[in-house]
Amino acid sequence: MRIPKRRTVILFLVGVLIALPLAGCLYESAASARDARRFPPPGTLVDVGGRRLHLICIGRGEPTVIFEPSGFSNSASFEAARSEVAGHTRVCSYDRMGAGWSDRGPTDVSAGMLADDLRRLQDNAALDPPFIIVTASIGGLTTELFARRYPDRVAGLIFADAVNSEMIPIANATFDRWQAVAACAAIAGAARVGLVRLLDPFALRASSSDAAARSAALMYGAKPWITLCSEVSNMRTSEQEFARAPALRADVPLIVLTAETTAGVIPSRLDVEPIAALSRLRKLLPLLRETHQHLAQRSTRGSWRMVPGSDHLIATSRPQAVVDAVLELLTQIRRAAQSRRLGGPWEYATN
Repeated sequence: MRIPKRRTVILFLVGVLIALPLAGCLYESAASARDARRFPPPGTLVDVGGRRLHLICIGRGEPTVIFEPSGFSNSASFEAARSEVAGHTRVCSYDRMGAGWSDRGPTDVSAGMLADDLRRLQDNAALDPPFIIVTASIGGLTTELFARRYPDRVAGLIFADAVNSEMIPIANATFDRWQAVAACAAIAGAARVGLVRLLDPFALRASSSDAAARSAALMYGAKPWITLCSEVSNMRTSEQEFARAPALRADVPLIVLTAETTAGVIPSRLDVEPIAALSRLRKLLPLLRETHQHLAQRSTRGSWRMVPGSDHLIATSRPQAVVDAVLELLTQIRRAAQSRRLGGPWEYATN
């Protein structure tokens, strides 16, 4: 019996719709396996309760400086700034759950969960507090909540064009939650079938360096996009966590850096008007500077400054500005410790 032409076309289209995602999943799986072999974790995998977070520590001295990554960066990012600071004290960087070489976490991710992960990482890796924490982009939420929940573990804070809790209610009022969830589901789905690798949203393939290849391997898999989307989708939970948290310590040493331009907030190849959610995000960017200034005013030892020539990832575009901020806090903290005759337990680096 001859199958009608229309039915043949429909069956063909159904077959294509099934085959393409399957092929994409196989492509993504093979690419992820290849990347894992090519770029093994350079640091240590630390158990934080059934999951592992990846940690890199370099240098010697105290207090330890912890680099909290941005949404798309990882423990190996900001290498120039980390290496320079490591000449003066111990520097640690890590991958949040679902990022870099760390394991994936729960389906729903909030700032509070990430802050508690940072505490468990410190405990299980035997890192001695208090710490100077350098944070960037959405990592600012983790850092702020950590500093508010565990003030005794914080020696100082540096926010490098990082988001703080003042932006959460603004963002929640701007973005429809279900639209955000749908957009994230679409992005995560695209990552699962390898489309993010093909799109190259950060234009990393324009460089032939090993660092760019490593960044592409860590950023273009499905895991980081799924985790970041989960954090964005659960901003209302994060807002409630901040509402319940104590205020930021009023005398915490704090430097807030603001980028001169907003370049880099949105991946270059996704910064297009048809993407409605990103279009709304673009309208919020001018408010970042104001929230940065307000954050600096929360501490009697806070300061705010603009970094000339920088984009959103200041530690990459102007690493010396971040280094200078860290060394400034190191000097303040060490002098204060010496003046209180508490310097004995800390073995300060002198170089």
